[in-house]
Amino acid sequence: MKTLVIGAGVLGSLLTHILLKGGNDVTLLAHGRRKTELEEKGLVIRHFLQMRSTRDEPNLTDTFLPSDRYDIVFVVTRRNQLDDLLPTLSANQKSSILVLLGNNLNAPETLQKIEKNSKNAKTVLFGFLGAGGRRQDGRVISIHNGLATHSAKLTLGSPNGDDSTYSFISQVFTRTRMKLEFNRDIDSWLKCHAAFIMPICFAVYHANGDLRKIAGNKFFLNRLIDCMDEAHQMLQACGVPMEPPANYEFIHNQRSACYRYLKVFAATPLGRLAASDHATNASDEMMRLYHDFCVFKTKANIPSLAWDELSVVMNTIR
Repeated sequence: MKTLVIGAGVLGSLLTHILLKGGNDVTLLAHGRRKTELEEKGLVIRHFLQMRSTRDEPNLTDTFLPSDRYDIVFVVTRRNQLDDLLPTLSANQKSSILVLLGNNLNAPETLQKIEKNSKNAKTVLFGFLGAGGRRQDGRVISIHNGLATHSAKLTLGSPNGDDSTYSFISQVFTRTRMKLEFNRDIDSWLKCHAAFIMPICFAVYHANGDLRKIAGNKFFLNRLIDCMDEAHQMLQACGVPMEPPANYEFIHNQRSACYRYLKVFAATPLGRLAASDHATNASDEMMRLYHDFCVFKTKANIPSLAWDELSVVMNTIR
């Protein structure tokens, strides 16, 4: 498949690697210094859990023109950068399948903007790649599940329930070890995902980027669970289904297990690579998500003592 990946950060780089391993014709869109790094050194990824490094040489570009034709275009950017890309995505008239990966509390609105401004019919999916990491010295340090270097989990779905391209997209990953999951309600999934990660973001900023500082703080970890629970309740009050239900069940009714998970998460490199590095280096995205979530908080209008207590730290972020 001829694919384009827009975004050469941690997740875009890993996705490019996975697609290449699957035998796809992959072009990676990058700009400035990052593009120069890729031209000079190739796409270098250190797979942290697998204790291996890989080097790939994808096709490189710094443009996505209206006449460029790809079977699938993956967009892997920060939430605050996505809106600026929408005119470019809408202007293209030759690529009909867009997959927007990353945090997004406004998927239906994003879809509406693309459909309104596109001259050709487009199928737009949203999703999230379950991985993390950081860029360091021209390479990506990636943390993701699986024993193979190109294994991870990708959750995808259409906000309007259009599953017509699911089979086609699955073909792109046939020869990879990607765990592909199509969700029936991706908009709710993304909202519930934000209800989980925003409190962790608060914790990162409270700990000045080092979650190990809170790993032994029983009181703080319990307040963190309270905050996650309240965030999900805000969404419920706004009519958002819990998706997947098991995640809210874990937070709401399996407190001891959730506590142990967060304690290990904070105490190990998992916390740094999966949360701290991104929250520290992408505070602009975290602020965007925070303000988007506060819309639901205001609409829900329910008590949220833990959220109010922990989110105060967002007033210090610039």
